[in-house]
Formats: sequence, C-alpha cells, structure tokens
Amino acid sequence: MLESFYFVMDVVAFVCCLFTYRSLDKNFKTLLLLLSFILVYDFVNLFNWLNLHKSNAWCNNIEDILLFAFFTRFIQAFDERPEKRKGVFIAAGFVILISIADILFIQGVFKRATLATVIQDLFLIWMICNYYYRLLNNDSDEYIELITHPPFLALTGIFFYYLSTTFFYSCFSYMVYRNNYHFYLIAATLLNLTTFALNFLFSIAFICSFRKNRLSSL
Repeated sequence: MLESFYFVMDVVAFVCCLFTYRSLDKNFKTLLLLLSFILVYDFVNLFNWLNLHKSNAWCNNIEDILLFAFFTRFIQAFDERPEKRKGVFIAAGFVILISIADILFIQGVFKRATLATVIQDLFLIWMICNYYYRLLNNDSDEYIELITHPPFLALTGIFFYYLSTTFFYSCFSYMVYRNNYHFYLIAATLLNLTTFALNFLFSIAFICSFRKNRLSSL
C-alpha cells in the first residue's frame, strides 16, 4: 500500500517539475530527467518486472550509483567555489569504483550492495552538511528565507532521504540474519515516509522557484 502511495508522490513531483519547468533555474531543470527516470523505474518495480533470481537487488544497485552520480552533481552546483569542484568529483569517482567493486566482488550482483549504498549515502550527507555550513556562515547581506529557498528545500529532502537509507542499510544484514520482521517493518516504513518527504519537498521547491522567478520577471 505504501509503495503505491509514494509512487503517487513520484507523479506529483514530476507534474510540479513539468508545470514549472520553464521558470526553473538551470540546475533544477535537470531534475525533470531524474524524476522521469524514477517514475518509470518505480512503475516497473510495482509489477516486479525487473526481478531476476526472485530479487530486484541488481537493478537497485545500479539505480543507487546513478542517483549518487546525479545528486553529487546537483548538490555541487550550489557550491560557488570552483576550486573545490575537482576534488569532490574525484572523491565521488572513487566512491563509485568502491561501489562497483562491492557489487561485483564482495556482496554479489544479485544481492543488495549495502556497503556501497552506505558509503554513497554518507558522502552525499557530508556534501549537504557542507552546504548547510556554508549557508549558515554566508557573509553576504542577502536575506534568505529558508522555508521558501528552493535549494535548501530540495537538499533537505535529499538529506532526510539518505539519512533514512543509511540507517536502513546499516541494519539490513542484521535484519536478514535475525529475521526480525517488526524491525524491518519499522525501518521500511521510515524509508517510505522519507521518500514521501523527498518528493514533497521537491514539489515545494519547484513551486517556490517558479514564484520567485515569475515575480522577479515582473
């Protein structure tokens, strides 16, 4: 039931992005491609069309790497320090290599690459915390209302999503080993709720960006 509900939120976020697309900043426009991919991917997974060996772990591993690469670029675009960009992308490339090694040689192609996922999540969380630090220590005189600031809304949605996936996949092996259904249910519900929060905050960010750019053009 929850999977169907957060698929509806995928649709809502996609429609909001599509409706406001022409008024969005360049970096936010790239989210339309991401949301299109997620919409198709989640729809296919609702019917288990990607299952191999009774599992869709293989495609989830690939999805994680693609999302990691996209969000690394998306978050880095809000950093106005070009000298830091090369170092971040080199570090992100190293994380991707570790992830591929985990998938191919450690945990296996048809098993959930939990080690790779946690490393990716922690890297993105670090990037967003770095964004928060720079935002709070901004010396410019420009007043920023965080509750309507599109980058803050979008990155906060990403932050909470990856915080929950870090918790979930850190405990994943333990849950499988102990066969603790109740703990798994709570963790999975938390993951679904943060997926809802991610899509909700994306939608609000699109609307705020649309209003801001429309008002500035008047």
